[in-house]
Amino acid sequence: MCGFCSYFHFDSSDNEFLNLDLDTALQYIHHRGPDSQGKYVSPNSRCALGHVRLSIIDLAGGQQPLSNASGSIQSVVNGELYDFERIREELQAKGHVFSTKSDSEIALHLYEEYDLSFLQHLRGEFALNIYDAKKDRFIAARDRFGIKPLYYTIYNNTLLVGSEIKSFIPMGWKAEWDIDSIVNNGPVTDMRTCFKGVYKLPPGHYLIATSSGSIEVRPYWDADYPDKNIKETRTVEEMVKGVHDRLLEAVRHRLRADVPLGVYLSGGIDSSCIAGIASKILRETNPNAKLRTFSISFTGSDRHDESDIAERTAKFCDAEFEKLSLTEDDLLARFEESVWYVEQPQFNLNGVAKFLLSEFVRDQGYKVVLTGEGSDEHFGGYAFFHGDYLREPDNASPDGFGTCSNEERAAKFKLFGNQDEFDKYGKDAFKDYKDNLNTNRRMVNNISTHTMLGTVVSINDECYKDTVLSQCGAPNPALAMAESIDGIARYKAQTKWHPLHTAMYIENHTFLPNCLCNLLGDRSEMAHSIEARTPFLDHYLCEYVNNLPPSLKIKCEADGTLNEKWVLKEAVKPYITKEIYNRTKHPFLAPSSEGRNPVVVNLLDKLITKENLDKLGWVNSEKFLESKGLYLESGDLFLFRDMLIMMSYIILAERFNIATWGNSSIVETVAR
Repeated sequence: MCGFCSYFHFDSSDNEFLNLDLDTALQYIHHRGPDSQGKYVSPNSRCALGHVRLSIIDLAGGQQPLSNASGSIQSVVNGELYDFERIREELQAKGHVFSTKSDSEIALHLYEEYDLSFLQHLRGEFALNIYDAKKDRFIAARDRFGIKPLYYTIYNNTLLVGSEIKSFIPMGWKAEWDIDSIVNNGPVTDMRTCFKGVYKLPPGHYLIATSSGSIEVRPYWDADYPDKNIKETRTVEEMVKGVHDRLLEAVRHRLRADVPLGVYLSGGIDSSCIAGIASKILRETNPNAKLRTFSISFTGSDRHDESDIAERTAKFCDAEFEKLSLTEDDLLARFEESVWYVEQPQFNLNGVAKFLLSEFVRDQGYKVVLTGEGSDEHFGGYAFFHGDYLREPDNASPDGFGTCSNEERAAKFKLFGNQDEFDKYGKDAFKDYKDNLNTNRRMVNNISTHTMLGTVVSINDECYKDTVLSQCGAPNPALAMAESIDGIARYKAQTKWHPLHTAMYIENHTFLPNCLCNLLGDRSEMAHSIEARTPFLDHYLCEYVNNLPPSLKIKCEADGTLNEKWVLKEAVKPYITKEIYNRTKHPFLAPSSEGRNPVVVNLLDKLITKENLDKLGWVNSEKFLESKGLYLESGDLFLFRDMLIMMSYIILAERFNIATWGNSSIVETVAR
């Protein structure tokens, strides 16, 4: 686990290349790797790889950058590569000589052995850079789900690549707003950031840059789902066992570490079964092994506090239990700091809570934790998936298992589409698709998941100046989500996939990497030098689960209720309490202020001022100040979301020294 910052110069007319300030760039991301620092600069200064290390495997010998025997290939890796010992033995049998015992070195040798096909052999969460001096090319790659961050931009005829955007600042890069991305919430909906010309490398993709100046971004992996009209031939019991066995294997691989390891534990089935499975595996070799679990308690908010349930789970697993008690004031007090580390707008306080939990775990002497991210995305754990599950019959389920009749399904779908609890989202997010056949839904077989997500994580349209709206059009984050996925995937959505699987695909390619794995994951964890491992995002497990019928994920019970994550519950039943098995999904949510807390009032008065809004350049300042006053009167949660997002932009503007939009100079950009 680590962070990196690299650069690759394109052709220079005088064949001289600038020596950029890589040392300072690495200091900007020192929090990602406080244990050591290393760099490689090519003899002609065309390419440089910088690395900061968090030592987890091969503590003494795993320094980076890594080199092949001749020195012609150099690499840096951020993350963990699993099953590396088996792969290393296979490569050694083919004549490869390793200089370390670290997992990261297999990427270098796999590249030597398989060239650009090396990525298919990697298992885990990773981002990496490789410089091949003989071919004079630079390669960057990101894991299949975007668990690890990787940003890139072009500045001064040079490709800059980093684990965090802030590392570009010492290279001379100047931040500017990408106004179209801001309006359509590109930080969440696609692979843009809020900064002009700075992009996220898509999950499951690699980038190749050549000395002549060409850049290509290519996929090496993507999710797929079965044909919705082909009947499943496996038995239900066989599929439950398939999930069980693959999840155990995923957890087992992620317990490999040379430092203490813990589990983030909430009141849900995902982290609970991880704790149960991990405890079982550890006791196979040490009957007295005790796992340490870490949980958050939200003091004074029973609706958000799951710590009592988590503590009962820890007792069931015979695990040690550590609890961090937080108040709303604690979250608000660290909001500004957390925005600097995650480098994107925060629309609730969940990311701050994870930021503080990671600090707590680090202070307990831990570097590695297992978490439950990725389960809901693959097993249908979110309530907003229900409408798309009901949109069409499940013709693939064996003997109609877990399905309801077409009449019952249609009735439930109609009820779901008009439930009062969903009307609060507005903009017809959950209305019957026949009344809302707009482009962003027609593109993806009329599903509604992305319309809801786009609505609840984006600020109100009235926040923008008329000049912004005339340039960019009305905000349409749902359309940005639909457009951001691959055209082949959109074709499959129209012709092959069940709507539930289409909804999962879009959520997995937008909200999962951009929010759950980023501001709620790596960025909040690595701010305090904590590596989080995600067994539910093991791609062998995910590929298996993707190919299960929809009704094993969301089962329609005899009484008409929808039982989300049914196949997971059955697979992990031995490792969880009856309380967890029977509990309905409760998403992790930090408390939201209702506008009467003096701490939030002071924060708003400090940040949401006419001067700060005007300095952004794209905000309708008068209208937003009205919204601020309305929020302080009403405590409306959606107005609180708007306040958090706008405060985030104000913090980023200050920390990145961004010029007022409309007054900034044009910088070189990379095509989306």
